Amino acid sequence: MRRSIIEQSQEEFYPVHSGLALVGLCLNKFTSLESQFDKALGKCRGISHADVLKSYVGLLSIGKSDYEAITDRMVFA
Repeated sequence: MRRSIIEQSQEEFYPVHSGLALVGLCLNKFTSLESQFDKALGKCRGISHADVLKSYVGLLSIGKSDYEAITDRMVFA
């Protein structure tokens, strides 16, 4: 596995939610949530179990502990 160096910069400023990109990259690259959940729980209609888990991990990474905070970011098509 390739190592990443994370360091604090004196010149660059990143917003609070920029860590979501790193968390999302790690979840997609180093895990196989979709296939594991499909094997264990079967496929579902609508929102998958893996998407719910990824959403919750994203909320935890920005410091939100309850799942109700996801409604602030929902986009309805």
